[in-house]
Amino acid sequence: MARRVLLLLHLAAGMGWLGVTSTFVVLTSSLLGSRDPATVRAGYVTHETMIVWLARPAAIGTAVTGLVLALISGAARRHLWWMWWVPAKAALLIATVAVTVVVSPPALRHAIDYAEAVGTPEYTNVQHTLVLMALYHVVMISFAAVLAVLKPGQRLRKPNRSSALRVNGPVRLAQLGEDR
Repeated sequence: MARRVLLLLHLAAGMGWLGVTSTFVVLTSSLLGSRDPATVRAGYVTHETMIVWLARPAAIGTAVTGLVLALISGAARRHLWWMWWVPAKAALLIATVAVTVVVSPPALRHAIDYAEAVGTPEYTNVQHTLVLMALYHVVMISFAAVLAVLKPGQRLRKPNRSSALRVNGPVRLAQLGEDR
């Protein structure tokens, strides 16, 4: 029961993070077309506020619940990383956070502080950087979600005789003769 609650929290945090970053794609893309400094500044201040109050908590929640789920699942199977996609998802999360910490804060701060320069080549480059960062987040989080759903390389259980009987029912010799 506790694992299911933890899994639900993990899914909610992960999908929340994906939703917020998808909103960033729309927001930063729409700000590319604006030439009004007040509108641009307000948009990037909103972006910054959403990072602090929505994206970071969702990312932290996703990381913590994912780690706990991996530890619980690994302990149940007597080893920590039991399928390759578990550490792959962790690597995607680390790469997403690492790139974001290095690139986004200075770009966002520049976009807010120098909104009067909207339309200049330097400012437009910063805006393009913010759009690309938002797209990067969506791609990385989506890829992690695909790994979580598809679980590539997971061994499938071989059907045992009793499950085949439940699905198909007993096979009579007369039926075997009819198929020939």
